Amino acid sequence: MAPSSRCFRWSALLLLTPLLGCGPTRRSNPRQVAPRQAAPASREKAPARTGLPTPKDFARDMLAAHNQARAQARPTPKVALPPLTWSDEAAKKAASWAKQCKFEHNPDRGDFGENLAAATPDAWSTADVVKSWADEAVDYDFTRITCKKGKVCGHYTQVVWRETGAVGCATVMCNKNSPFGSQFPTWQNWVCNYTPPGNWVGKRPF
Repeated sequence: MAPSSRCFRWSALLLLTPLLGCGPTRRSNPRQVAPRQAAPASREKAPARTGLPTPKDFARDMLAAHNQARAQARPTPKVALPPLTWSDEAAKKAASWAKQCKFEHNPDRGDFGENLAAATPDAWSTADVVKSWADEAVDYDFTRITCKKGKVCGHYTQVVWRETGAVGCATVMCNKNSPFGSQFPTWQNWVCNYTPPGNWVGKRPF
């Protein structure tokens, strides 16, 4: 589901698909899904807000948004999904990778699941990022354990994965490696790491 454009500003949004490392002790290969991209809005350009939330506010809002999405999982789980806790270890891993300003998965993240997102400045709030992942639920077929053809659902299934117990995230403003090209040199990068990781092939999230 493509995020809606904001009025009176240029914006571009990207979600990078969840991708988990696969080691010899894994019981099955993790699911991999194709990336998606939303085109920039074509309204009048507005000054970009380049301020970032404080670490405390960011952690609070990111955790609250994740747990709201879990509480609203569909179909309604027979046993409610437990809320996630904040993982300083996962957040440290996310921060280390986010500051590299590469819109790609961290090949050295170890045993963490990972969701990524990117946008031009002021396009998304912290809650908007998680909502964009959670909104993929409309394209997920819970019975068949599949996503609609041409759609992306893996961000959503990681957010609501029952066995995932903690999340840690980071966000940075980048001035290099823009996934939007030279027209949008400044961009905001979000990284969320999950433990234990989800998105196992052939398994429902809950």
